[in-house]
Amino acid sequence: MTIYKSYDEEAEFDRKHQEVKEIEERITSLVNEISEYIGRKDPLFKNFVIPSGSYFEDLKVQGPDEFDFMICLEDLSKPDVCEVKNIPLRPVEDPGYVDVRVASEEDAVRHRWQRYISRRGNLKAGVLLKRFKDLIEEAFTLRKRRSREKISEDVEIELRKIPVTVKLRWNGEKYPNYEIAIDLTLCIKRSGWPTASDIRRRLNRGHPGFEVFQEAVSAGHHLVASTIGESGKHRPCWRLSFSVAEGIVLKSICKNPRLAHKMTLKALKVLRKKNEEDLCLYEETGYSFHLAWVFHSYVLKTMFLREWCEFPLDSYWTRDQLQKRVKGILERIRSSLIDKNIRSFWVPDYKLFNFRARNKTKTEQCEANLAMLLQNLKID
Repeated sequence: MTIYKSYDEEAEFDRKHQEVKEIEERITSLVNEISEYIGRKDPLFKNFVIPSGSYFEDLKVQGPDEFDFMICLEDLSKPDVCEVKNIPLRPVEDPGYVDVRVASEEDAVRHRWQRYISRRGNLKAGVLLKRFKDLIEEAFTLRKRRSREKISEDVEIELRKIPVTVKLRWNGEKYPNYEIAIDLTLCIKRSGWPTASDIRRRLNRGHPGFEVFQEAVSAGHHLVASTIGESGKHRPCWRLSFSVAEGIVLKSICKNPRLAHKMTLKALKVLRKKNEEDLCLYEETGYSFHLAWVFHSYVLKTMFLREWCEFPLDSYWTRDQLQKRVKGILERIRSSLIDKNIRSFWVPDYKLFNFRARNKTKTEQCEANLAMLLQNLKID
């Protein structure tokens, strides 16, 4: 498999094309319209929008078909309103999943949120997500005329594990009948940095990434509402998110077009999509195994950051080093699989796939497929 061929044919699309710009502007405008509506309809859901994810990091491959936005609840994001608690009585500890309480001493604040507070005093992520989805559905029935132009009347709105995903079709010239997915993630902004993270200890002042990581840490983190816990089963809670910090770091690392940072990530994404069916984990349920997890692009970003922190100098990321960097990142993924230890870059004890909390999970075939992919990988 030739990396350059895959990259040239499938990774890139013209970000400067007028219709791509129009899609971005119209999707962003639509999301802002939804945001404003749900805030007016239910003041508890007054929010601010943060564009995030691969498209806005300029790391999207193949086309403008996926957009991510974080919808941050204003009231809960204010200082001292919320506090984070460890989830009690868990068989396997994981700091990536937490409970959130309304900690404000103001009775009015607690009263406002009472319907979303459990008997244990925790914010009910699942109930909030259901209300969030209902408000989004209402917003779509009342769309303004301009937000209907070139966008299909029929949309699919689904609450997934974390985001509410909106699927619609764009009817343009370059992209006719083109399916676009919009992920809307309900979250709370936190101004501090989790004590479970060791990133500030890992990167000292002598590291080339020290300053940009300091900037990323100062941007804070988020708590995203989730319908599942660390075991992958239904257990509404809150997950730590470092999307904003990650975006700051990735944009800085990938800013030089003469180097291979951005090409490495995009080539990896193409390889992942080409081999998606072979890079899956299967979890035991009764007498059979079901699909439990596929390698998301987030895992690629995680391993890319680990690779860059170990090899931060530009000399490691020249175009002639592309194969070495891609293979290095795939080897990191394979080693993590073999060790059953796929961890967050930001918080080392936060497992992206928690093997200990889940039922028996088959990894052997995925490991073998990764080994074969590595063996066949080459550059013209």
